[in-house]
Amino acid sequence: MKQNKLKKKELASAAEICTYTMTKLNKDQPVSMEVMLRLCKIFHCDIGDLMEVIEDE
Repeated sequence: MKQNKLKKKELASAAEICTYTMTKLNKDQPVSMEVMLRLCKIFHCDIGDLMEVIEDE
């Protein structure tokens, strides 16, 4: 967001996601793949640029 100079409210509007989902994103809580794909479209990136898999030990 900082690189694209978007405010949280602008991002939520562009991605058509609710404030609850934005809160979950800010707290690193799980969101749906649909939300992640919407963010990829906005940022013109691959899903791997937004998230990573961390395996349990």
